[in-house]
Amino acid sequence: MKFLLAAVISLSAGAAFAQTPSSGAPFLSVNCGTPDQREQAAKAQLSNSSTPDVDLAAATRAIALGKAQHANVLDGQPVDDPYRSASRFGALAKTATDPEIAELYRRTARDQLNRSIFTAAMRKASWATGLNDVSLAYAFQRLSSEGCGVEIDNLRWIRDRIASRGWFKISAHGADADGAAFLLVQHADRDPDFQSQVLTLLEPLVAAGETKPLNFAYLFDRVAAANNRPQRYGTQGRCLPTGWTPVVAIEDVGGLEARRAAVGLPPHQEYVKRCVPAGTPKTPG
Repeated sequence: MKFLLAAVISLSAGAAFAQTPSSGAPFLSVNCGTPDQREQAAKAQLSNSSTPDVDLAAATRAIALGKAQHANVLDGQPVDDPYRSASRFGALAKTATDPEIAELYRRTARDQLNRSIFTAAMRKASWATGLNDVSLAYAFQRLSSEGCGVEIDNLRWIRDRIASRGWFKISAHGADADGAAFLLVQHADRDPDFQSQVLTLLEPLVAAGETKPLNFAYLFDRVAAANNRPQRYGTQGRCLPTGWTPVVAIEDVGGLEARRAAVGLPPHQEYVKRCVPAGTPKTPG
């Protein structure tokens, strides 16, 4: 299976932007096939290089740096900026006394790690600093393919857990667990029916203070976009070279700012400024 990442959802704390690279940015892909297919996909990145040995050497050094970051994420250790959200959940997993909560945090750390790799590549930060596009694409395939299957496995786990025991309520498990569970659901796009079911589950929990209104808002818009219905909070959009554009229409635009303020979202103009019309993309969220 091959994923093209010219436009991907880049999430750090629930914000949803599809990021289309600006002019001149590398076009990245991840092959999640068999080990042999992954190997071939990585090597194919070097096929058009005029200096394949030099590019391979640079990419190999970058991969070593990236793997060190990944180990630090899962151990909750200090990391480079693109990996900070992932590392926070790694640290929470280490200190959690409830095995189920620790597992939730470990899974969320891996979820965020997958997104951090892409962020580092698009910014040419952390392990990707100074790489040309050939070296970057090779290293990206190698590092990203380690996360193949994570979202599918996380989906199965969170779906089974919610079916058997319900939501990770703030009063019982804390705000961090509520937020971690939300991220796994928000990224469960392979099962939109499940996301819709969780949205229904969360609505009364918002009123009871058992989940963050912000999480409900993001998931509401995610479900709306999946069903091609107008979004309510203006959170689902793409960062195009010309700026931010919604993936589906926004309902009642005149009341948008009031709805966003009510759930703790910043003004929409401040939100969309996280897209960079030209130059190196930033990570929204």
